[in-house]
Amino acid sequence: MADLDKLAAQLNNLKDLDVNQLAKVLTEHQNNLIKVVLIAGSLFLVWGMFNDHHAKDVKLRAQLAQEQQKLEALKAHDAALKDLNDFKSSIPKNLNEFELTVLLSNYAKLYHVAIPSLSPGESKDMGLYDVININFNAVSDNFKDMMLFLRQIEKSEFPLRINSWSGDEEKNGEITFEINISAVFIHT
Repeated sequence: MADLDKLAAQLNNLKDLDVNQLAKVLTEHQNNLIKVVLIAGSLFLVWGMFNDHHAKDVKLRAQLAQEQQKLEALKAHDAALKDLNDFKSSIPKNLNEFELTVLLSNYAKLYHVAIPSLSPGESKDMGLYDVININFNAVSDNFKDMMLFLRQIEKSEFPLRINSWSGDEEKNGEITFEINISAVFIHT
């Protein structure tokens, strides 16, 4: 510390800056001057390294935040896709008019019900779905088979609904009935 005070005092005495005197003072305090320059250089180097590290750290954190947002967006996308696929798989299967007629015929055969007349369905476009109404007459040997047939239509994996039905028992014990069915076809 004494050397620095001595150096400062000598520099104050140099009002008339003489280059020879300045060179003499610098050579006398050469070691102290080198130490000060090395310390200042080291501090400047450490400060530069810290700033560089800090800038890289900030940039890395920003990239990490962006990647986290992308990852969350991908997870949300995957979840939405799964929900959409689950929803699509829950939608009942579609039938066309021919397939609907075949399905009703198969149900009738299963429960010993005869369908002597079937009127073609009228299709209505409802925007997101179509509705087809079908009217037909049927004959069953007994009440139980008729009820099992009607229940099978309502339990179908396809979107079918019995709108109305009415029946009579004939003298020979057969039951004749008229049915109006609606089928929904969802546009996918």
